[in-house]
Amino acid sequence: MSSNVSPSISRPFSVLAIVVVYRQHPGESTSLLTLEETIRRAGTTSPRISILVADNTPGGQQPGSLSPGIEYRPYPKNPGLAVPYNDALATARREGFDWLLTLDQDTQLPPDFLDSMVACAARCAHDPRVAAVVPRIVDGGLPISPFRFVGGFLPTVLTGKVAGLAPLHTSALNSASLLRVASLEAIGGYDPHFPLHNSDTRLYQRLDKAGYRVAVADGVIVPHEFSILRREQRMSPDRYRSMLADERDFWDRHMGPLGRLERIVRLAGRAVKGRLHKENAVFQRITVEELRYRLLYSRRARTRTRDGESSTRAIS
Repeated sequence: MSSNVSPSISRPFSVLAIVVVYRQHPGESTSLLTLEETIRRAGTTSPRISILVADNTPGGQQPGSLSPGIEYRPYPKNPGLAVPYNDALATARREGFDWLLTLDQDTQLPPDFLDSMVACAARCAHDPRVAAVVPRIVDGGLPISPFRFVGGFLPTVLTGKVAGLAPLHTSALNSASLLRVASLEAIGGYDPHFPLHNSDTRLYQRLDKAGYRVAVADGVIVPHEFSILRREQRMSPDRYRSMLADERDFWDRHMGPLGRLERIVRLAGRAVKGRLHKENAVFQRITVEELRYRLLYSRRARTRTRDGESSTRAIS
């Protein structure tokens, strides 16, 4: 699917959108359906936009019927998010797109999403510091993104008063991020060491260290299910265990001692809360096991073990 160039933008402005699906037919993806709707709503005022669908369904599947112009790419080995996002970045660079819009499969884009995000990106287009334009993301009304690491270690969701250029150390979720292709190229794209969990946190950390900034699109609110907030309903025990291991690896490698302490305190609080609220015993046990591991083993031992596991790590 593609649209025309906006007459209100002084130079050609183009977006490549990638939607990653997993064990779901692309035509059933909330992200894809609402993306197509926001493109139709924008009509002749939208930029040039193309869509590709990356299908991480293990073993592959038939994609079903897709709108004309949508490119379909199967990834039957399920490499996570970093690989298809980096492949899309290479396509965007090769085909001359200015921005990359990253989406997972279940993000509910509002009807005016494209208009509002492009308007913000257009205002920032001549500021080379701005590498990303992001919306506010909520789960059940609870704001979850964007957020910043206060003091470089304490994650704090930005208030609704923040719009335009965000403070330093700002991060956001992958889904619904509009990323400048040139900026992603400059840092080498997504870090393949974090193919799924924390791929977004690592990306924004690297952008921040390279001197780039994040802009928050004023008034754009996107509902999204954040798995960890209702892990018993939204995650399998294996997925939860994998998420905790990836989180530990990121904080061990790329955050300081205060950051690692904050993670331990957070994990301890989750263990207590799970016990009080009678969380599923399997999830309680995984939380406690992870807490013990972080307390009993040194950072060096943990990263060494993780390096040994990396070649056989499965993504699910």
